[in-house]
Amino acid sequence: MKLKYFNKLLEYSKSGKLPLILLLSPFFLDGKKKNLEILRQKINYSIHKTLKRKYMNKKIGNDVSFSSSKKKNLKNPIWFMWLQGIEDAPELCKVNFNRISRTHSERMNLITADTLEEYLDLPEFILKKWKKGIITNTHFSDIVRVQLLATYGGTWVDSTAFVSDTLLEFDEDFLIPQTFKPGRDGNVIPVSSWYIHAGEKNEYMIRVRDLLFYYWQKYDYLIDYFLLHHFLIIASEEMQDYLDCIKPLDNTLPHLLMLRMRRYDISKDEFLTYFKNLKLMKFTNKAQNEREKNNYNKMINLLKGEN
Repeated sequence: MKLKYFNKLLEYSKSGKLPLILLLSPFFLDGKKKNLEILRQKINYSIHKTLKRKYMNKKIGNDVSFSSSKKKNLKNPIWFMWLQGIEDAPELCKVNFNRISRTHSERMNLITADTLEEYLDLPEFILKKWKKGIITNTHFSDIVRVQLLATYGGTWVDSTAFVSDTLLEFDEDFLIPQTFKPGRDGNVIPVSSWYIHAGEKNEYMIRVRDLLFYYWQKYDYLIDYFLLHHFLIIASEEMQDYLDCIKPLDNTLPHLLMLRMRRYDISKDEFLTYFKNLKLMKFTNKAQNEREKNNYNKMINLLKGEN
């Protein structure tokens, strides 16, 4: 546990918030999760203020172009990404990919390291920093999703996000999971990026893309793990609170089954009830205990049609 806190301390120190962290260091030292969460929210708030001061209403010159020309003729595409190829993905991701493909094969697009340039262009500085490891695969995924959505529109589905047909057939201009009051209070980035639907040429998505790319053009380090989320909020505020004007989609309930799987043995009937009634669920490839591993095995077999 102490190693975990030490690694988190190093992560936050890279954001330039070391004086604030030292001031609040007792929250780290007592080892209590609640105090760690308080500290995390305080650091997030400080980082968000820094990013907002630097990028809010920032004009990105016409000489800097981050746009990509369409390379394929696609209508309302579904985007699914596993850089190494789906055959090398964890079983949960394969099951999710096959589940969507069975009903939406004509819209499904698998993005891998080998197929990426068949769909879009990325700035050379992005590609160089990714290949050098400056940009991790996780944050390269953030970059790819915003470029795909800014270029084509469509629906981004994370490899561990299970989306209902209702959402896959959503055809309005924008939809993204958010935290709403009262849970939103104190949360400076109350938005998730594991499911995003955007209409073609959505101006909000284009602005988020430009902010994200402009950051990586200037810097060789990540100020915060949730950089994309900060820019999602900043762009919304620039555009008259854009995210407050879209159809609401909750980002807390989708985690319920994932969290229950860590503590309880889930029955076949309970799995079926969740999949029948929830439009959106978020899972993980990193089980924390044996019970969770066993639950994932049961769920995967159930989704594959096995007993």
